[in-house]
Amino acid sequence: MSNVENFIHAEKGAFKNNSVILSVVIPSYNSAKMLLRCIKALENQTTKKSFFEIAVADDGSNDETVEMLKNFKAKSELKLQWTTIKNSGPATARNIGVSISSGKWIGFLDADVIPHPDWVENALELIRNNPNAGAFEGRTEVTQRVHATPFTHQTENTEGGRYLTCNLIVRKNLAHFHQAYKIPFREDTDLAFSILESGFKIIFSSKLTVQHPPLESSYSRPFILARRYYYDGLLARRFPTRYSNELDAHEILGLRIPHLKKKLYTIFMLSQIIFLTGILKGFSGSEMLLSVIFYLLMLVFIALGGIRYSKLNELPIKDCLIYISQLQLIPWIMSYSLFRGWFDFRHENKFSAI
Repeated sequence: MSNVENFIHAEKGAFKNNSVILSVVIPSYNSAKMLLRCIKALENQTTKKSFFEIAVADDGSNDETVEMLKNFKAKSELKLQWTTIKNSGPATARNIGVSISSGKWIGFLDADVIPHPDWVENALELIRNNPNAGAFEGRTEVTQRVHATPFTHQTENTEGGRYLTCNLIVRKNLAHFHQAYKIPFREDTDLAFSILESGFKIIFSSKLTVQHPPLESSYSRPFILARRYYYDGLLARRFPTRYSNELDAHEILGLRIPHLKKKLYTIFMLSQIIFLTGILKGFSGSEMLLSVIFYLLMLVFIALGGIRYSKLNELPIKDCLIYISQLQLIPWIMSYSLFRGWFDFRHENKFSAI
């Protein structure tokens, strides 16, 4: 019997015997309130509670996470367990969550998402109907947009290809994260690329839906998000071809363009350089006008991308000015982080499925 046939046979037996098929793994760090909201949504699922369990990996929280979990378990019929580790980042936390799980499939959620009531039911249906798949990515919707500002963080996946681990179902034997990723960035793409390189498919399903409200607003967030591109260096070393051809690809006028965001910021940085050169070297009137137009067009384009979830008419003037000022530095922070990551991970080996 082949490996795939073994998987199918085992899963059919699990459905028949009402045993745990899906283990929902949730990493959590100082997010007790959001985690409670997430597991309450799991308690209200439309499918039998015997078909799934929840494993929370508490990543060294110093809030009331553990106390909340104890109180919730005492009142709930959910199969809920958790473990607390030293703060190590979401990749390691998820690996620990997988290790304490008993399901043959792992459903990855983040503490800050809200799964729809039929999320588990649809996950089980996908598992039944796609025995050869390695993983399923779901639809992640940005909700509560009234709270979105240039200083919040929101994640969306409406068409697939982003492989967000805030909404992903993976075969347990494939559900292993590279632990060098210490922040929530690129570890999900790394996992997806490893699944694809191992010969399995990742299927997108809009029925597998979660809501992802914006994270709390902070003036430091744009800089934090720019610095995280450090981990592109690790991803690029492990999956050079997929990194070059598939990462952050968007379709524009029928053309699929990878690394679109980084390319736009590179062009914006170039416009800054041309503009400053014109000031220092004294461009002629027409040359200076062209450099100013180029710079302003790129600034507006980049700014609109950053506030696409926000209501522009409700943003205070102060926030707009702060964000425009921050945009002048972000391309440089991003470039430095990319270069440093490329250098620091220069000895990382290319991924091998063997």
